[in-house]
Amino acid sequence: MKLKNLWWLLACWLPMAFANTEPVAARVNGEVISELRLERFFVEYLEDRGRAVASIRSPKAYRQLRQAALDVLIDKELLWQEAQKRGLKVDDQAVQRQVEQIRVAIGGSERFVRRLQDAGFDEVSFTEYTRRELAAQQMFAALIRANILQARHLLVRVAPDADAATDAAARLRLMQMRAAVVDGASFASDAVRSPFGWHLIYLPNHLEAVDVPGLQGSGTVRVQRARQQQAQARRQVLAQLRAQNRIERIDDD
Repeated sequence: MKLKNLWWLLACWLPMAFANTEPVAARVNGEVISELRLERFFVEYLEDRGRAVASIRSPKAYRQLRQAALDVLIDKELLWQEAQKRGLKVDDQAVQRQVEQIRVAIGGSERFVRRLQDAGFDEVSFTEYTRRELAAQQMFAALIRANILQARHLLVRVAPDADAATDAAARLRLMQMRAAVVDGASFASDAVRSPFGWHLIYLPNHLEAVDVPGLQGSGTVRVQRARQQQAQARRQVLAQLRAQNRIERIDDD
């Protein structure tokens, strides 16, 4: 977890005992995101983008930025709930390492405790919210990997007892199909025989080709392609979660 995200833990995760008494900004499957949690997170959200609340003169721009900050909090809650559904567990040692990292970053135990108290935490509750943040991040990473690696399957059917000529012709046809997809794929397996026929597994490349002469810029193109795939996968994962869950945005009303 990046250090900035650890600071956000102090800014936006509010113990439930306090959150339940606050006005509601949103509900995710009935779970409350309080206005106080949103207010605290909004300040950090703006600072991370080099802005301050007082510098925003346009009511429209303020509203759009606030809605974007609420989007982030909703996504965090969705990912945490998805992690719970799937039984994702975070290692105790990993949680403690993150807690110690922020303790050191703040400047030692005394300042750490004071900062927690200012945010409405004690060390036990902050440790549990650190676990929650890590679980959400790990869930997001797993969903992104699953979204990017969407394998495709080609099959040329042939009977298990087919003669050698028929079997060879089926394999040749599959290899011709392989030749048609391999240049546009990030991976393509060899032909594999099963009782159903000849199989091919491949991972398609959904990104548009980039015209780069020779090998010039090939490394840059690969990096850019990977970034585009990651960004597309992130958007798709979050869009799917939002569509599959019940979200009530009260702060927007």
